[in-house]
Amino acid sequence: MVLPSRRRLASAPLAILVTAAAFWTQSASALPLWELTGTRNHIMVLGSIHLLRAADYPLAPAITQAFDEADIVLMEIDMDDLDPGISAQTIAALARDGKGRQLQELLGPNAWRAASAEAGKLGLDLSSLAPFEPWYAAIAVTQLRLAQLGFDQSLGVEAQLSTEARKRGKEVRGLETLEGQLRTLDNLSPDAQRAFLQTTLEEAREAGEVADEMIAAWKTGDVVTLDADLLESVREQPEMYRALIVQRNENFARAIGDLVDDSKDYLIVVGTLHLVGPDSVLSLLGRKGIKSRQIDGGEPALTEVERP
Repeated sequence: MVLPSRRRLASAPLAILVTAAAFWTQSASALPLWELTGTRNHIMVLGSIHLLRAADYPLAPAITQAFDEADIVLMEIDMDDLDPGISAQTIAALARDGKGRQLQELLGPNAWRAASAEAGKLGLDLSSLAPFEPWYAAIAVTQLRLAQLGFDQSLGVEAQLSTEARKRGKEVRGLETLEGQLRTLDNLSPDAQRAFLQTTLEEAREAGEVADEMIAAWKTGDVVTLDADLLESVREQPEMYRALIVQRNENFARAIGDLVDDSKDYLIVVGTLHLVGPDSVLSLLGRKGIKSRQIDGGEPALTEVERP
């Protein structure tokens, strides 16, 4: 497999960092924050980064304000109610092959040799992931590589907002379950899983070179950098793009569309890859007549008095 160029990185490590991501913007000072317009209530949509570093904080004031003004925070998963024990059981059940096959057998001889060679360049012995299916091995490699770069899930946007919501007694809800999210990957075909792992290993070596660039692009809404380096790379894996992005976007848009006449105000937090392009959540909402506008970095969110 041909290694991607530095400008085409991240269907694996960096795409997962922001997906689980580009922003349609006309301003260099734009934020990964949108306001849905024409709704009876106030709904803000925040593109998240699932893992961050302490140096990446604080969040922009407009993001903090959107959180402050929301009655309910709606995330991909209700992190406030996740039970660590049940979550571990769910992961263990889905991450292993139902027929007891090991990673080497699931990959096949050629793919195993190629993956092992790439893992060795990262200082990783792939045999440590032998009990798992390729999709989970790819996730594990991603987490290890991002941890090497100083990224921490406890510092991700969702984790930080969930902690603050608990302190304030603010309600948190989920758009999907952990099991449903993992089944999306578990249901990928064997070929797609093998490609996912191999691409992850190849790209992980270069992730450190562009991590700062990706975070800067997230903060400023740099559509060129993020779309070219992230989403386009995922599109080159059609099965993964359909399962991980399109189908989930359709589900998210359907759920968000049901909230526009609610009496409560919402901050909706999803990975930023879900908020770009013709298949994005925002585009799908637009087709339903629910428009959105991106918030500028120096612009406050809509206030109580200004609401339609």
